[in-house]
Amino acid sequence: MDISFTPQQQAYRAQVRSWLAANLPQTWMEGGLWPAMSEGEEQAFFIDWERRLYAAGYSGIAWPKAYGGQGRDAIDDLIVNEELGAASAPESINTIGRELVAPIILSVGTEAQKRHFVPRILRMEDTWCQGFSEPNAGSDLASIKTRAERRDGRWILRGQKIWTSYAHFASHCILLARTNIDVSPYKGMSLFIVRMDTPGIEVRPIRHINGLCHFNQVFFTDVEVDEDSLIGPLGRGWNVAVEVLGFERATTRLYRQARFSEELRALAHHALRTETINDALRAEIGSIAAELSIMRCHNMRFISRMSSGAHIGEEASFLKLLWSSLHQKIARLAVELLGPELDAISPIAERFRRVYFTSRGETVYAGSSQIQRNILSERVLGLPRGERRSGR
Repeated sequence: MDISFTPQQQAYRAQVRSWLAANLPQTWMEGGLWPAMSEGEEQAFFIDWERRLYAAGYSGIAWPKAYGGQGRDAIDDLIVNEELGAASAPESINTIGRELVAPIILSVGTEAQKRHFVPRILRMEDTWCQGFSEPNAGSDLASIKTRAERRDGRWILRGQKIWTSYAHFASHCILLARTNIDVSPYKGMSLFIVRMDTPGIEVRPIRHINGLCHFNQVFFTDVEVDEDSLIGPLGRGWNVAVEVLGFERATTRLYRQARFSEELRALAHHALRTETINDALRAEIGSIAAELSIMRCHNMRFISRMSSGAHIGEEASFLKLLWSSLHQKIARLAVELLGPELDAISPIAERFRRVYFTSRGETVYAGSSQIQRNILSERVLGLPRGERRSGR
């Protein structure tokens, strides 16, 4: 694998870096908002930032121009993500739309769906949430109970979803529902596009440990959607969902390696300035830095394979395990280095409080670490399948 960049790619990186240096808001200090904003103010700020990125040509890098993208390759997409991460630029609040929905619509959606939804995601005209997990079907999506029944040329949805990020302000939901109960659980699911203002939808926010309400419970009571709301083939929702999760695990955290590296540098510089560094912390910082280098090599390997048209598949679970673990390690390091200062009113304290609280869910959401290890052991290493509790 050649991980060097061409002169053209290096020039593109310099262009992105220069634009970020000139356009990051003045309030963006030490990689975070300071002073802290209310949740509503943050949402407005992030939406405006994403629209500015799109206007500058730094959104939808590898998406086709016909659907609003830039038509560049996966390497350029990696470059933009690395520069966004290195600058600790604001993360997307339309992650589901940009990193899950648009890629899957581009892959299996109808031409009408591609032309309508993909440009609107880029322009931040639509924001999305993901209706997959349920109270008794988290990592085991084959156990979902939400039903979709066809009636008079429409679909009627009934059920409940949970841990639905950003559902409280999303305009649309990508919903996994059971359309056939007489076949294997894996063969009876389908994916739907659902407008969140459709009658019969109730959203109940769940407050996080960090005080925010990104997660939600969502209830669907006789919710009607049109026939053309189906994404991909009927009854193949499991296959489509697996592809969605493959996108998420292999490509949607490309910026994290650079962001984590920048966070690690910020902590190390703080420790040097405050003379709180010692040999044990030096060793911990060095160990995390080595793992981040490994993570970048894996990012490059996946991008290189995708650029050549190769299928990533279950190997993406390794990358998900790696960034989940690294985020928590950096958060623990912040607690050690900052100590009582973590409760202070300061930019670095505000930044790493959020890092710490957010990191606690890394090994659970987007597929728990236990599930990722099972996938790797059974589908990559070929080990015997473990026992499973019946989901029906």
